[in-house]
Amino acid sequence: MKIRNFGGYSLGEYLGGGLYTKVYKAYSFLAKPIYGNPVAIKILYLKGGIFERNKLIKQFEREAEIAMNLEHPNIVKVYNFGRFDNHYAMIMEYIEGKNLKEFLYEREKWDLKKILRICYLAGRGLEYIHQNNIVHKDIKPDNILISYDFEEVKITDFGIAKLQKKLWQKDIFPKSGTITKFGIISYIAPEQAEGYATFQSDIYSFGVTMDEIITSKLFIEGKEDEDYFKRIDIRAQRKNMGKQKILCDDLPIPFEIKNIIKKATEFETNLRYQSMTHLLEDLKNFL
Repeated sequence: MKIRNFGGYSLGEYLGGGLYTKVYKAYSFLAKPIYGNPVAIKILYLKGGIFERNKLIKQFEREAEIAMNLEHPNIVKVYNFGRFDNHYAMIMEYIEGKNLKEFLYEREKWDLKKILRICYLAGRGLEYIHQNNIVHKDIKPDNILISYDFEEVKITDFGIAKLQKKLWQKDIFPKSGTITKFGIISYIAPEQAEGYATFQSDIYSFGVTMDEIITSKLFIEGKEDEDYFKRIDIRAQRKNMGKQKILCDDLPIPFEIKNIIKKATEFETNLRYQSMTHLLEDLKNFL
């Protein structure tokens, strides 16, 4: 799209997006930009009839209102939102990096300590989200941003989040997954697939995310050049067939970490971690 003025910022590099939204890096032409320089701007693209458009606008506004009330070092800050130049847009914190999924596809492997630090920081963000009575509903590597120096780890995208006071309501968008060659890595807890997400549904998604990161990025002597799909596909197929409980079950990592992932991804919620705080305590004790 052509450069437009969004609250004193002009659009620059395209960063990514989905079916209805696109995110751009943006720069201010003001001497003292109110939100710093640069920022990220998320723009809503309206499609369909008037009913669908109104639904998209309400969902976009709800996402911004939820995110604007959150202040945490492990959550991407949303500064403001509104209608700029006939487009609905959200002005957000810019992270000089990329999402975790993009890192996973790279061949470079990481040691376990680095992986677990990333998981712990992302977990801190999710713990804070739950403390504010919000179910994120879309925890996955795609929605975790990491700076190039690996100092910043932040959760983003509250597009399908729900407030705790509305837990009894059936979810509108319960699905989430990643397609591999042999199937799908699904981050969705069984109850979320039925349309009733809870805090423990996010814990399940977080456990699947931990499992995927370790499996695809762990440095293993002699296997450091394996790509993402070689690490994931056969294991995903075995897991989907019920032949192994978690992707990293056969990898040379401490049983304590495997047990954390297994407990986070239990089918029955009463067997799962009851809170992110409990999971982080176990992870911190190991670290």
